[in-house]
Parts: sequence; structure tokens; C-alpha cells
Amino acid sequence: MSTARPRAVGALVAVTAALALTACGGDGAAPDATGEDGLYPLTVMQITTMDAGPLHLAVEEGFFEEQGLDVEVRIAEAGSAIVPSVVNQESPIGYANVVSDLQAIDQGLDIKFVANCCGVGTDPELDTSRIYVLPDGEITDLAGLAGANIAVNSVNNLGDLTIKTALEANGVDTSAIEFTPMNYSDMPAALERGDVDAIWSVEPHKSISDSHGFTPLISNFVESFPGSTIGYYITSGAFAQEHPDVVAGFQAAMDAANEFATQNPERVREVIVEQLQIDPELVDQTNLAVYEPGLDEESVATIAAVAVEYGIISAEPDYDEIFVRPQG
Repeated sequence: MSTARPRAVGALVAVTAALALTACGGDGAAPDATGEDGLYPLTVMQITTMDAGPLHLAVEEGFFEEQGLDVEVRIAEAGSAIVPSVVNQESPIGYANVVSDLQAIDQGLDIKFVANCCGVGTDPELDTSRIYVLPDGEITDLAGLAGANIAVNSVNNLGDLTIKTALEANGVDTSAIEFTPMNYSDMPAALERGDVDAIWSVEPHKSISDSHGFTPLISNFVESFPGSTIGYYITSGAFAQEHPDVVAGFQAAMDAANEFATQNPERVREVIVEQLQIDPELVDQTNLAVYEPGLDEESVATIAAVAVEYGIISAEPDYDEIFVRPQG
């Protein structure tokens, strides 16, 4: 096992820039430029989320090193900092949820999907995402969420898209729902004060909501897009075109990491505790995402079509242009 550790540093805020166009894949050969140790230095940006487990494991287990890469994991305080940092190559590869990725592409930014980060299973009990209400509140069932004020971490993004899709699949009219943006950590107190009627919690905040005794009403990830990938690693088309072997190496390493994480869930929990400084007792109670290797193009298309329906993006992207497809 490699003894290397990700070097987590503060958030980067970059200015967006329009860069060049087409992505191309690599052949898995050694990267075209290396540092003094013979490894290509590569910055990858993530947020403080349990979905980052396989990325950290790829460093600790030496999967990146096997591909000739020296990866530095940088932590952003919010996902909004990652897309611009990727576009201007301050962080050549980074994470963002699929809706944020599609919105960036819809705005004309030079973003390409590179590899799966994390996904959704098919069992609601194992979902990493739920909607909660007070146990003694006025809302007692899904029908009560029609017209409710629901806290989400950001509006017009993954939260409201999956919530609306899940509720409408269960016959709930969502036209009058109000979404209020706030930090996940502030949501339990807001619910208890009555500032909002319901909150959207994702792990580890889902487990925190459970510990408060809140009532879960629906597992909105599984109920909206079961068996789908909802988080991806992205790069710019310019970087993919200039450094195809680096991108190919990253894809191979993340494939190995996702397979390893699936087979070793306790190692995922261990690395999350180590790298993100989350309470181990809390982490033990959490549900983990699904970590599939590869590049799930079908999920992007499925979610994009729904995002257009709800007006979150203006049009579906050109699916022949937005993926850096693994070679071989």
C-alpha cells in the first residue's frame, strides 16, 4: 500500500474563462510531462463529502501512482468554486454533481465528463438522501409536502430536481413548493424553529437528522433516479485535448478505486474519518453511495432530459461532445 496522503488545502475561487474545444481520450500510456519523482503532478478538487472516499483511497492505495500520477486533493468549501477552477485549469480535474455539470455546459463553459464519482442504488433504505419533517409537526405524509417550504443547500440544482421528480412520481403536486437555500448544518435548527416545513439531508447530515428523531418521508435520490450516477469528475476540453494520457490515467485509477471502495466499504469509512475529520461514530451509521467504475453516459442523458423539463437547463447538450470516453 502506498503511504502517500492527499494534501487537503483551502478552497480556490477562480474566474471563469472560455477555453478550447474538443476532448479526446488517451491510450493509457505514461503522462507526457513529469515531476522530479517521475510522476505527473495533478490537482483534483473535491468538496467535504463522503462521496470523496474513493478519490482519497486512490491516493492511499497507490492507484494514481500506478498510472504515473502524483495527485493532490484540494478541498473546496463549496462546489461552486470547482467548475471555474476546472475551466481555467487551476484544478485540471474536479468533482461536481451532474446538474451543476449540465448547467455549466448549458452556459457554454468548456466542461467534459471524465469519470463516475458516485451514484444511487435502488433500495430506499440505503439511500444517502432523504426529506425530513418534525415528528410532531403538521406534515405527516408525502401529500403534506405539496406547498411546503423545503430547505435545500442550493436552489435550481440537484436537490429540488430530485425532490420534485420523486414527489411527482408518487402523485404529489410540486407546483407550489418553495425551496429555501441554507447550509446542511443549519437545517436541523431551522426545522425545529419552524423556519421551514421540511429539510433535505444528505450523508452525513442524513444520519444527523436521524439522531434528532426527525421523521423521514421519502428517499429522493432513489425515488427519482434509481440506479443512476449523480456525481462525476470533470475536466476542460482544452486539458483533455492537451493531456489525453493524464486523463486516461485518472480514469483508470478511479475505476480501480471505485471497485476497491465497493469491495471494501469499511476502508471508505476509515478514509473519510481520516481525511474529512468526521466523527467516526457518525460515519459508522451512514449509508454509502454506489461507486461504479466507468463513465455513465446514460444517467447524464436521463437527468438532462428532466432538467430541461423543469427549466433548470435550457436544452439537452450534444452528447457526442461532452464525454471524454475511455479508450480500449
